[in-house]
Amino acid sequence: MEEKYLEVYYLKSSEFDPEKFARPMVMALGFFDGVHRGHQGVVNTARKYAQEKQLPLAVMTFDRHSSMLFTDPETTSFRYLNTLPQKVNLMEKQKVGYLFVVKFSHAFATLSPETFVQRYLIDLRVKVAVAGFDFTFGQYGLGDMELLRKLGKFDFQTVTVPKKNENEYKIGSTRIRKLISTGKMAEACQLLGHEYMVDGTLLPDHQIKIDNRYQQLPPLGTYECQLEIGAEKHHVKINILTSETRPVNQIIQADLHKFSKNSLKNDAEVRLTWPEQKEVTDTTVNSLVSEQEQKEANNSF
Repeated sequence: MEEKYLEVYYLKSSEFDPEKFARPMVMALGFFDGVHRGHQGVVNTARKYAQEKQLPLAVMTFDRHSSMLFTDPETTSFRYLNTLPQKVNLMEKQKVGYLFVVKFSHAFATLSPETFVQRYLIDLRVKVAVAGFDFTFGQYGLGDMELLRKLGKFDFQTVTVPKKNENEYKIGSTRIRKLISTGKMAEACQLLGHEYMVDGTLLPDHQIKIDNRYQQLPPLGTYECQLEIGAEKHHVKINILTSETRPVNQIIQADLHKFSKNSLKNDAEVRLTWPEQKEVTDTTVNSLVSEQEQKEANNSF
């Protein structure tokens, strides 16, 4: 049996007592949507410092994207690359020791950069803080990596991880979302560095309802992927039946003839997986994502 590494702590700003969790540690910071290859670089850098200093490896992330706090949930165009449970699972695969999941509330969003650093890093006794070059924090995203270094210079070391490129373009969540939204699943999985997973519930007539209506799906059409129901896994064809222009309940039609009747029970848990493939190239999406990348970069945290 695989050894379990991860301890997960869910933090609410109004109830957060740093003393309950304080210990010397190395902390990687970020939203980490998708836990893609760029994010893995941040975690791996933090791991290197943790090993050198013989300290636990920790990650601090947030329960929702900052943009979701300030938008109408019924009209938002934002989509996640994974659910929070999927993110936890991916962090466990990265052999993270402690995962701090901060509730991104209005109270948390209004923290000044100085207060965030004091309460969530210094008071937690973080010794090394590691984040990507574009990490921002505090109200209005006023804090950047240079400010983080200045605020923590007497208490912790700050390490900035440069952007990771693929074919001269940044590996980023926005780019991966665009690839998936245009049906380029192989290219998306290449940048993720792992398979793409979508969880759902089995409905009558071989239909599947996706659990999180805010998770990114490919456009209308037919796709091949691995489908898991209980202990059974088969490669099947699926049909995306609904448009994602609004965050509606997403319905998928699946070819389930390979599955036993015992597995095909209504409300059974289902997992769709697009596997990581050998290197592929994409030249059509890169020019479409720069504006959205800048928009998302302007969101705090």
